This record gives sequence, C-alpha cells and structure tokens, in this order.
Amino acid sequence: MSHYKGSGRVLEGDNFSKPLEGNKVMIKPQALDIIWGNDSRYWRVNQNEAELLQVCWLEVTGSYPLKELLKGRNYKLSFNVSTRPDAFGWGDSPVYLMVKVGAGPYTWKKADLSQLKNNNIDIPITSPLTFTVPTDPKEDKITFGLYEIWRGRWKGGLVIHHVLIEPAN
Repeated sequence: MSHYKGSGRVLEGDNFSKPLEGNKVMIKPQALDIIWGNDSRYWRVNQNEAELLQVCWLEVTGSYPLKELLKGRNYKLSFNVSTRPDAFGWGDSPVYLMVKVGAGPYTWKKADLSQLKNNNIDIPITSPLTFTVPTDPKEDKITFGLYEIWRGRWKGGLVIHHVLIEPAN
C-alpha cells in the first residue's frame, strides 16, 4: 500500500504544525497519516491541503504531544474541510471524527459532508469533539482521526485544510 506518513513530523516546524495565539495549534495536512495518501490516483497532499480524489476507504489520522498542551485543560479538536464542486459519494456516508488521550477510550462525533458545497467549515459542526489533558499525564500524546470506512462506497472531492486543537470554552 502507498500510505502517506506525516504524523512523526508534527513538531518539525511551521510546514507541519503552527502554534496560534490562545494556546491553539493548527496541524497541517503534511503532518497527517493518510491511507492511500502517497498514491496520486487517490490523493494530492501538499503543505496547504490534502485533496481526496477518490477512495472507498477514508482514514486520515494524526497525533500531537500532550506536553505541548496545558495540563488539566479541556480542548476541542476539529478538521477544517471543504468539498470541491464535483464532490461525490457523501450522501448517506457520514464521516466519523475520533480523538483519544493516550491509551484511553475514543471519543467520537459524526458529521454529514453531503451539504458542504465548496464551503470551508470546521467539523464536527453541531457539537464539539472534546478531550481533557490529564493533570498528571501517564501517556505522551493524543491521537485523532477522520474516517469513513464502513460503507464501501467510492467518494471524492473532499479537501482537508488543517486540524485545529483549541481550548474548549
């Protein structure tokens, strides 16, 4: 398989992740792991975006060190995405966003991408995907992902602009 592996580079500079004001961090597409991401038939990945051309197995994952976040704080994680005008396969195929702290349980949210129509939007839309950084973390990172692997349908036209981790209000 031709997978794109970027998560090991998340702290290698602004091309991969960028600290923002307010204890936020933006993780760029080059710092994500993308199943089939190194195959130009399925994905185009560059510094600014990861464009899904077509896949039937959507799996985009990443991680971020807990030491870079404030202990004891609640955070929310979102994927900033859009769809191309010719996007296809998203009707009746929701995506799932998941996050977990260390080896703990996953927290997940579902999002419907069928109505995006070329607008940049942060998903999940209706309620935030949150996690808490332990005050005495025994684990070293959070892991997160965006998935649609259950329907087995071809889909395309999704553009991932970045992942945002920010304090939850």
